[in-house]
Amino acid sequence: MARTANSTLASLTSWIDLRGGWPERLWFFVILALSFNVFGAGKPQPGDFMLVGLICVPIVLVRFQMPTVIRRPVISLAVFVLYAIACNFAWVASTGEWDFLNASAFYSFNFAVFLGYLVMLGERGDDWLRWTLYGFAATLVMLALLSIPFSDRVESGRLELFFVNPNQLAYHVLLCATMVVMLAPRYGVPRLVLYLLLLFAFYIELRTYSRAGVLGIGLLAAIQIAHRPTVVTLLLLPVFVFALYLDLQAIDTELWEARFDTMEQSTTDDYLTDRGLDRVFAHPEYLIAGAGEGYFLRFHHSKFEIHSSAANLLFSYGVIGTALFLVFLLWLNVVLGARLTLLLIPALSYSLFHQGMRARPFWLLLAAALGLAVLTFLEADRARNQPAVPSLVNR
Repeated sequence: MARTANSTLASLTSWIDLRGGWPERLWFFVILALSFNVFGAGKPQPGDFMLVGLICVPIVLVRFQMPTVIRRPVISLAVFVLYAIACNFAWVASTGEWDFLNASAFYSFNFAVFLGYLVMLGERGDDWLRWTLYGFAATLVMLALLSIPFSDRVESGRLELFFVNPNQLAYHVLLCATMVVMLAPRYGVPRLVLYLLLLFAFYIELRTYSRAGVLGIGLLAAIQIAHRPTVVTLLLLPVFVFALYLDLQAIDTELWEARFDTMEQSTTDDYLTDRGLDRVFAHPEYLIAGAGEGYFLRFHHSKFEIHSSAANLLFSYGVIGTALFLVFLLWLNVVLGARLTLLLIPALSYSLFHQGMRARPFWLLLAAALGLAVLTFLEADRARNQPAVPSLVNR
């Protein structure tokens, strides 16, 4: 029996390969640090400072030759970020209000994180991607364990741990789970281990009372096990989006039943106003070039921002900025292929009714998906004994 237990343990841990240097080990702890909001909403966190040193500084120190296959998505994302910065600077000049620069700083830093991850992947190779899997898998375990001693860190009965609010925690867990499901096949993670990690994620989502989070994890699991994941996604995505809508109409209540009661008491107009979505219809004059992302007193007496990444893109940066970001997603889809694109759908959909584009793991997820696709392409290319394009690993 002891031999059987040892054999089972060995099979469950066979995917763990600790090769790599100090950068990979430090990266592991940086990923864990992203789960701790210490200084409050909208301010740099400890994990951000660590990201600067580990993956942003190497952008200017490491000689990086960008593979041709990823140039279009990277450049198109850079163009979008530059447009967002230019739009906000134009509104600073027009209004004299400097808080537009906060959004510019967010986009600049997040793009640096995105690009820096690719640079480090090119410098460190497959070890970097593997330790990314370890970091986000360990995050799910860590958060599930921390929910026990820190069960009192709640908002109206909904678990928030070390995040600003429960929805932020729910989104963070969804991003972590997406990263794990995306990278698991490459490194031979046993199905039992993968399902256990998804169970940890599911448990945390239940504690946040996030229907969208619960369904998002369910959608990831369905994509993973289904023989026809595209069909499964098309069937479950409307349910997922509807759950997001319900989440927003039932905020800050203690129980699932109470959340449904709250939903019935609010009107559509209240919902649109509180989430800032009414601005899209009330101020169509901004829908071409954008109203900029700041000086919210122009549109709401409490200075509320738009709580939807999709609506925020359209209103703050107009059709021009939105089109630029959609071009990035188009080129990203071309490089990623069907499976990786499907896995990104829950995270992208979550941003329909939440402000998710500022989350650092979201940009890391995009970069890791792009890096995984390129490495897979290069390996397949070498297997066919064809001349390889410039490599992220061997330059």
